[in-house]
Amino acid sequence: MAADRDAVDEIRAIWAVRRPDLDTGPIAVVGRILRAARFLQQAADDWLADAGVTRAEFDLLSQLRRTDAPLRPGDLTAGVVGSPAATTKRLHKLTAAGLVTRTPDPDDARAARVALTPAGEQLVDDLLPRQIAAEARLLEVLTPAQRESLAGLLRTALIAWEP
Repeated sequence: MAADRDAVDEIRAIWAVRRPDLDTGPIAVVGRILRAARFLQQAADDWLADAGVTRAEFDLLSQLRRTDAPLRPGDLTAGVVGSPAATTKRLHKLTAAGLVTRTPDPDDARAARVALTPAGEQLVDDLLPRQIAAEARLLEVLTPAQRESLAGLLRTALIAWEP
């Protein structure tokens, strides 16, 4: 692969030969976002492994750290990427690790509220600066202006896509 081409360029070139009737322009954006997301997820999982949590679990812990009151699992699911079943599985692991507690919901006996334990709060406080620094290192391949532009473009898309 040439230094100025990536895997998405190669995919589009192959489609241009196999299906020249198709405009593969959307793949240039969506394909790169998906590939970047996988790369960023793996990088985060790698550095968080020492703390015993995945990026998805850290996102749940961080969401709890940003709130002043315990949350329902459904509220947590709405704030992260994943299904209710994935949130439940993650919460079981985090509860077993002593990072969160689950208590009955005072408004609905069938539901629960989730809160950070002191250990969970300390873990987020310890890891958050490291996460930000690790993400900053990954983004050093872009100039500050490019990072700002990319953030703005992604914001525009997410405002349109998110409920």
